[in-house]
Amino acid sequence: MVVTKKISKFFKFLADLRQKNTYTPAYRLVEINHTEMDEYIVTVQVIHKNSVFQAKPEEILANDYLVDKFSPQDIRALTYLGYLMINNPKYKILAQRLSEKHDSVLFALRKRGNDKIIIKTADEIMRETDIIDNLKAKDAQTIGYIAATENIANEEKAKTALKQSLECSKC
Repeated sequence: MVVTKKISKFFKFLADLRQKNTYTPAYRLVEINHTEMDEYIVTVQVIHKNSVFQAKPEEILANDYLVDKFSPQDIRALTYLGYLMINNPKYKILAQRLSEKHDSVLFALRKRGNDKIIIKTADEIMRETDIIDNLKAKDAQTIGYIAATENIANEEKAKTALKQSLECSKC
């Protein structure tokens, strides 16, 4: 009888110890939204409550207390979203069109996280290394090609005007 009491007490001790060492998350990801401004917003639910809140993945990952309260799978998802944000370009070309006043193409750009639209020519963008360095490679190539084409066209106009002025001066 004494031995069985000690054995049952030992098993109860092990069960209590296992329960103390078992990790139970306090929060879980419910939804991931991608905004028009190229940002991710996650909806987080407090487990066993009907309470939810929204946050950016980088805000959650920067808070050690919150990180400890999520499951490893949710932390993996948040980390992946953070990775996507780091590796996505900061600037995006929204539109391009030929200027009516000048013989140049105007680009409408948006910086990630900012709803203000920036209007610049290809030459202006090429002069700002922050913008050109933080565009998709294909967009940067397009801007470089258009800037080169415009410069060649301007040189041809200048040559033609110079030739005409030289011919008129001979007359």
